[in-house]
Amino acid sequence: MPSEERVTFFNRRGQRLCGIVHRPDAPPKAGAILCHGMGSSKESEKFIMLGREMSARGMLALRFDFSCSGESEGKSEAVTYSGEAEDIAAAYDVVTESGVEKIGLVGSSMGGTAALLFAARGKPIAALATIAAPVHPENFASRFLTEQQRREWRECGSIVYNGQRLNSTLLEDVESIDVAAAVRKISAPALVIHGDHDATVPVEEGHELYAALGGPKRLVILKGADHRLTGADLKKAVDETSEWLTEYLLR
Repeated sequence: MPSEERVTFFNRRGQRLCGIVHRPDAPPKAGAILCHGMGSSKESEKFIMLGREMSARGMLALRFDFSCSGESEGKSEAVTYSGEAEDIAAAYDVVTESGVEKIGLVGSSMGGTAALLFAARGKPIAALATIAAPVHPENFASRFLTEQQRREWRECGSIVYNGQRLNSTLLEDVESIDVAAAVRKISAPALVIHGDHDATVPVEEGHELYAALGGPKRLVILKGADHRLTGADLKKAVDETSEWLTEYLLR
């Protein structure tokens, strides 16, 4: 029977990160890192399902809490895309040390963007899958905040959005990164999943992401699906992702 094991490891900022490793019956030849979105955690239904499905198929899977999330160290208001990309680097080392030959990445929403930023850095990635990942996180502020709110965010050093405090370091971070340019550096086989009723990250960003990717790729647009996939949409995303990773990590 596949097993689940709690692990802890550290990012380069010295923060302790907590995760769950899904191990298959036999020693795995491939592994994947599962990256949750903002306001979520490694306990996301999506990633529990993915971890169990992948281990059942013979792959190792690591789902973990980014710093500033879940059980990992760091205050939630200090979250940034660049920080999450660094966390993925630490998770990558954990999976590499398990002895696998190929590593894949799966990221949802903000975690998907962080996965893209990491993949662009050149570490060997055998397959990539994103779900509702923003290509233009810098547009978040202008879509959901008034000009005055944006100015106050910068001047006061933080803002409360949807009940969550966010430091202005997030605003500074999204203004300093170029996700679209990073994506053009990625040659790994990539699956892009997006709902066409996503009110948080417009489906147009999914199309733009797909167009910018240079390697083997597949685009799945979920009809009627919003940003937080549920029910049949969630199962479809898990099935598509599992099949994509199986094709490029195990075959």
